[in-house]
Amino acid sequence: MRPQPLLDVLGGGWSLGVAVVAADWDADVAGFALRDGSVVLARAEWEGGPVLAARPAGGLELRPGEPPPPLAREAARPDGCLTLRASQGHGFLCGGGSGIVAQVGTDLNQTTAETPPAKAEHFAIAAGEHHATALGRRVEISDAPSFDVPAPVVALLFDPAGKRLAVADEAGVTLWSTEDSCRLETLASPCALAWAPDGSQLACGLESGAVRLWRFGTGSPAGVTLEGGDAAVRSLSFSPDGRRLAASGGARVLCWDLDAPAAPSTPCGITARVPIAVVAWHPNRAMIAAGTGNGAVMLTEPAGHDALHVRGEGGGAVSVLAWSADGARLAIGTDGGDLGVLPLPDALFRPRTQEMPR
Repeated sequence: MRPQPLLDVLGGGWSLGVAVVAADWDADVAGFALRDGSVVLARAEWEGGPVLAARPAGGLELRPGEPPPPLAREAARPDGCLTLRASQGHGFLCGGGSGIVAQVGTDLNQTTAETPPAKAEHFAIAAGEHHATALGRRVEISDAPSFDVPAPVVALLFDPAGKRLAVADEAGVTLWSTEDSCRLETLASPCALAWAPDGSQLACGLESGAVRLWRFGTGSPAGVTLEGGDAAVRSLSFSPDGRRLAASGGARVLCWDLDAPAAPSTPCGITARVPIAVVAWHPNRAMIAAGTGNGAVMLTEPAGHDALHVRGEGGGAVSVLAWSADGARLAIGTDGGDLGVLPLPDALFRPRTQEMPR
């Protein structure tokens, strides 16, 4: 008999009936952006909630507690939310279809930046709080001239420093900065982007099931194709050291060792009933959160053959997985409007960071 999902016994879950499009953490507060323009705030720990405690003879025991309190919810964007980014210590920045950024505090007070409205289908917010939007082939940047790309945009992503913008369109990728821009060719249509934590690599998931990877240094970016499965790769995540890459698309998470990019991908975790939809690498452990197309969430190790059951099926496909900066909490959202927050304290893990929870 499968153990009860960890979210059901240690975390909090809610069903709002509106698709979750993005999530992030400001310290211990999780912010969720909903498609209807609402921003929802939740905490993974609450007064009277369940507690993991050490047994005198060793090991851990779960002490059940009170259910989570009602969610705090605010209508932040009348034009619908497209993205959300924590403004550490100041709440969250939420971008909507008008191209305007709203700042939402952890008390749900909000202010709206005075920027000219422009319709947007895609939105990216940088670490320095400047932002970019795209509609069709047109890319607008808040503090720089706009530009066009060769085909309709499918994804936008600033690098961790906020100095370069990767723009994936249906025919390739444009890499933009204030100094210059260049075109990065792909062998199939792009559908997802991910930057390595230090900004030295950019990965692009392709409709063909492969991943195109570029490394940046001196001279032109060096590109290599990582062969994967047959399904489109719509979610990518680098390990904290940038040496491995995880991807969605198959019935198991796919991982590549980037020190040997010619090597084939390694499936990890258990085989899901439906394809993996979202992956998110833990910020300091060798562990990957994976959400499926039917709402289930698991934790697995690179090259591992088992998994920790975090969330059961239901509520639509998993659309969002977001770790807190310290890796102690996980936020989960689905396109059916379910969301959850789960604490993962150090006591749950074996001493060595490369090992899975007990």
